[in-house]
Amino acid sequence: MVNLDDIFGEFPIIETRRLRLRMIEPGDITAVYEIFGDEAVTRYYGLETFTAIEQAAERITMYRQNFMKRRSIRWGITFKDDDWLLGTIGIMNWKPRFFNAALGYDLARDYWRQGIMVEGLTAVIDYAFTTMHMNRLEAFVMPENKPSSQLLKKLGFQNEGLMREYGYWRGGFHDLMLYAILFDDWKKANSKIG
Repeated sequence: MVNLDDIFGEFPIIETRRLRLRMIEPGDITAVYEIFGDEAVTRYYGLETFTAIEQAAERITMYRQNFMKRRSIRWGITFKDDDWLLGTIGIMNWKPRFFNAALGYDLARDYWRQGIMVEGLTAVIDYAFTTMHMNRLEAFVMPENKPSSQLLKKLGFQNEGLMREYGYWRGGFHDLMLYAILFDDWKKANSKIG
């Protein structure tokens, strides 16, 4: 079983070739507001587009409280040489007893199609499997969100089917596609690379 102090004792900072994944701080309020205030980013997100900076402050507080309560981890994505927040990646809905959790992610529009999310998610998935000892990671994607589906497939996730009217936001129910990857799938895929 996982020792929660190993996961939640100190916020885990992850570095990749180009990126630094770190705790989201109150100083990131402008960046968080810009990300979630963009309709193009929130179009397929279970969240209303932000219209006030206070919403960004609430979001940051929620991320920090969820970490302190040992519920989830939400990393802020930055370049190593620039601390400006580009987006976020989170491990949530964690069920340690069942060795599974869900991934969530978002990225400011200016940084789309630059390989940032592949690089960041690869590191977070590796962290989930090696440090948190997950066996299964899931991601839920609206069927219309083709770029997110393609991203997950590229990372080795399998489409496990349509979850009809699984989500509710913006006053309506939404179908979601369930994608998942198992530890053994990840291990096999990475042994071919390395």
